[in-house]
Amino acid sequence: MLYGSLVIAYLFLGGTAAGALFVISAWSLLFRRAQRPSRLQTAFEALRRRVYIAGVVLLVFAMVCLLWDLGNPGRALLVFLRPHPTVITFGAYTLAIETLVATLLSLVSLSQSPLSLHGRARGAVEILCCVGALATMAYTGVFLFQGGIPFWNHWSIIALFVLSSLSSGVSVVLLIDWVTQGQSLLLRATKPLQLCHIACLIAETVFLAIFSFAAFGNPPANASVNLLMEPDMLAIALVGVMGAGIVVPLTLETYSATRKECRTIPVSDFVCLFGGLCLRYCLIACGAH
Repeated sequence: MLYGSLVIAYLFLGGTAAGALFVISAWSLLFRRAQRPSRLQTAFEALRRRVYIAGVVLLVFAMVCLLWDLGNPGRALLVFLRPHPTVITFGAYTLAIETLVATLLSLVSLSQSPLSLHGRARGAVEILCCVGALATMAYTGVFLFQGGIPFWNHWSIIALFVLSSLSSGVSVVLLIDWVTQGQSLLLRATKPLQLCHIACLIAETVFLAIFSFAAFGNPPANASVNLLMEPDMLAIALVGVMGAGIVVPLTLETYSATRKECRTIPVSDFVCLFGGLCLRYCLIACGAH
């Protein structure tokens, strides 16, 4: 299949990894601007190191899925050795560059690492990581938008994938934060990140509605829309995409953000990641029927 399970895994893993790397790099840039207690700085460094490593691992798996989907190792190598101006080539190079930048940041963050980046140099690399992450998140939507399939032929799918990737990335950071050794300190510092997650989920809802209206109003996409309305697929869309991907995490994050206590139950983040996977499955399964 041109758009099979490997593509679904690639888009989900690549987007989630890019979202997590964008979040932790942006947070790191803001974190250094303010004076923080030494214990909080130590806890954040542990979190940052874990997120960078997790992001690299996810990006590597995404690249494996992409190259495996190309069919054979020779064809995969040609993407890099003999590049052509195609979306696949752009995506492969974007993933590779983002992986290299994230690997550098993860190595720098290791306590025993001989590498060191400080001040503006580290900030510049983190900004590059943010830019690469945005390009990777956008590419996961462009990959479908340029596929020539009517169901995907609307610009809102790019914004939808960027926001979904950001939402999944926030969930990855919060999950790692929940299990990191400095959790009691950092859980109190994640309130602004939770508010950003809420805003991201609201924006994702808006663009999901725009995409849905465009798809339902596009006659060439009727076959895909009819497949979406079948009971099994509709259940995944309502329970997985809307429920798990938006409603449940939005409700739980809003409740948690209004409480003074620490954020201790990561249910919304597990559910949010599942919803992001369901979104990609529904869009690809209905478009490439």
